[in-house]
Amino acid sequence: MLDITRVSQILLSMDSYMIIILYIIGSIGAILNIITFRQKQIRTNPCATYFLSSSIIDFCIMNTSILLNIIITFDKLLYNQIYSTRTWCKFGNYILLLLPCLSSSYIAFATIDRYFASSLNPTLRKCSNLKVSRMIICIVLIIWVLFGIHIPIAYDYSPEENECTVETNSATTFIIIDGFFFSLFNGVIVPFLLSLFGLLIFLNIKISRRRVHSQPENNHHPISTVINRQNTHMITMLLVQVSLTILLNTPYIVIYLLSFYKKLPADELSVLLYIIFSYIARWFYYMNYCKTFYINTLASDLFRKSLYKQFTQFFRHHRII
Repeated sequence: MLDITRVSQILLSMDSYMIIILYIIGSIGAILNIITFRQKQIRTNPCATYFLSSSIIDFCIMNTSILLNIIITFDKLLYNQIYSTRTWCKFGNYILLLLPCLSSSYIAFATIDRYFASSLNPTLRKCSNLKVSRMIICIVLIIWVLFGIHIPIAYDYSPEENECTVETNSATTFIIIDGFFFSLFNGVIVPFLLSLFGLLIFLNIKISRRRVHSQPENNHHPISTVINRQNTHMITMLLVQVSLTILLNTPYIVIYLLSFYKKLPADELSVLLYIIFSYIARWFYYMNYCKTFYINTLASDLFRKSLYKQFTQFFRHHRII
């Protein structure tokens, strides 16, 4: 006979340590990302602007969603004081919807930017510039801020029901927006865009290299390589990040939709597998916002050198080395 209670206790104990580890490595990684992408050598690249914005959002997620999960685990009284307030009901849930959607959007636009940068079409390449990237970042922020504005307006804490509820006649519509659309956007639309433009980037690189290799040796006006060294590093970091984003995000979205539609398993084995998969999906979901710095460090020599240069300058300035 399956001891579901025992397994749940083990997973809960593991979860308390995993959340702390993810919070620490995620916060450190986000800070180092922000420091590195603000360097003059990198920040002039439009893709780096999306990475910088995404890193800022990831740091905010660390200190809202993950930090609150740590509070839930170790201080139930503080948890109840936070969650049983109108302020959290309205603005806390607003932030929890806003931040993941912003992070996903910036990664998606970074992929689109690298597609433009790697294109052999001069018109498309012109779309990859710093002015456009900054404008898109502001527009995306405004769109998501307005999209979720119904939460602080329509949601309110109900002392009788001891939960956050929708206080209007359009409760079903808001639940669909906040549940189904959130899952659809982060679990289907964004992964589809990442996969599509990731594939198109590969095709652009392949075509570009083929054209360069097919040039006559005596050609005094060779075709310039579209993808320069910095763009190559940005593309490498992005494609690795895209692959892991899809991998880490999908399990959580599946669990989210199952719980949203209340399609939970009935037999013991299925319940056990559901519980195990739920914890793994939760860890993967949070890893999605902790991974960027470590991927960039492993995937890009340019990123490593820029980070090392930043540390060296810091230590020299403070006369440590």
